[in-house]
Amino acid sequence: MNHLGLAARSAPATKLAFEDDVRTSLRKALQFGRVELVTVESSLAASGPLAEPTDVVVAAKSKVPQLAIEVQWHPRGEDHSSFANAAMADVVKMAVARSKGVVEQAGVLVAAPARFWRWLPGYSEDRVGYELLGAEQGTPATLKSDFLANSTWDYMFESGMDHEVPDRLWSSVLGSADLRSPWAEMELRLLEVKGLGNARAVR
Repeated sequence: MNHLGLAARSAPATKLAFEDDVRTSLRKALQFGRVELVTVESSLAASGPLAEPTDVVVAAKSKVPQLAIEVQWHPRGEDHSSFANAAMADVVKMAVARSKGVVEQAGVLVAAPARFWRWLPGYSEDRVGYELLGAEQGTPATLKSDFLANSTWDYMFESGMDHEVPDRLWSSVLGSADLRSPWAEMELRLLEVKGLGNARAVR
């Protein structure tokens, strides 16, 4: 555990150390009792945005993976809005992946301190899109993807996001857990993500 204690002294190191640990733990948990291989940092496609590595991928007997999950860890010192933007990019990526049929089920594991989850509802009131991160258990969030045409989301497409996005984006909380340690206090929420309707160009 010493490497975690040292990593906690700087935000970038904390993010890398804890994200790697969460990714590895998630892979082991999903692999337990399963014949199909669970991998980390695997691509969902040979080219395009989905060729960028996805954190955890559960293979299937068919060519299409059963499950793909992106992990976002809120490090110390990072502002909430930057973290929310990174998580939203993962939500859109996973919705596109599900819509294209390259994975059967897609999710985003968001790990953030309680102050982030308290901050999010107020922030999303005046900014369309972020409510996808704030879905509550039993209360899915859904909205039309045309909000992505706003300049707020330029960063996402400048980074290579597919310009064709499902007509609606949908998210729901599959489960949540609290993490308490001397180095971090986090609430983890696993969001199931999918796209509804035909894909259309938002840019």
